[in-house]
Amino acid sequence: MVERSSSGNKDAIAVKRKLVFYSNQVLPDTEEIDRRLLALLGKEKPRIGYIPSVSDPTGMYYQAQKAYYRHYDINLEPCFGLDNRYTLDDLGALLTADAIHLSGGNTFYFLHWLRVRNMLDTIKQYVERGGVLIGVSAGAILMTPDIRTTLLCGDVLPPQEIAPQGLGLVDFAFVPHWGSYAAMEEIKSYSRKNSNQVIYACSDNGGIIVENEHVQLVGDVSAIKNGSVYPPA
Repeated sequence: MVERSSSGNKDAIAVKRKLVFYSNQVLPDTEEIDRRLLALLGKEKPRIGYIPSVSDPTGMYYQAQKAYYRHYDINLEPCFGLDNRYTLDDLGALLTADAIHLSGGNTFYFLHWLRVRNMLDTIKQYVERGGVLIGVSAGAILMTPDIRTTLLCGDVLPPQEIAPQGLGLVDFAFVPHWGSYAAMEEIKSYSRKNSNQVIYACSDNGGIIVENEHVQLVGDVSAIKNGSVYPPA
């Protein structure tokens, strides 16, 4: 595990942040990241609210996610739908959870509906109050300043124009699924066009823990800047 300090950019929350970036969640590959998450939660039987990127009519993905967290005696509720089943009662329950989980999926679609529901500022305020924010794949990309790294993972630009600005809770970029979808040469090329930003490329057993100003890399994570791969400072 590698640790560095980060004050964040001027728009990021630099002092009070508890963020967990996953490329994927598959046991036992992500157990070490899970242990760090449990330490951030700091309580027995915590409750995590769940925001799916898209409606899940059968509940298949929600039930699979519940089973993952049940392994740690974590209750995953409520399921807070954005493009369907949206209610203000669910929003109240979501914001009292110990953590909020942002699911994987299409990052552009997810961001669009977060904006439609005026959720971006709501999530930022939740983090400022000390809530833990968990992102998996698309959900993790949403925590960064710019979601266009999702194009390196197989997402395509939607027909309607969507501003790519994410939550901006950190100053780095995130690329999940390195080695399965995202190719290193494409990541290097992207980094040359965004030369002032560090990009963290995570394999599916890798992740990042951000606690206040500290950034901890867990598992198989590479740092890329201006076309070069380097050991994180």
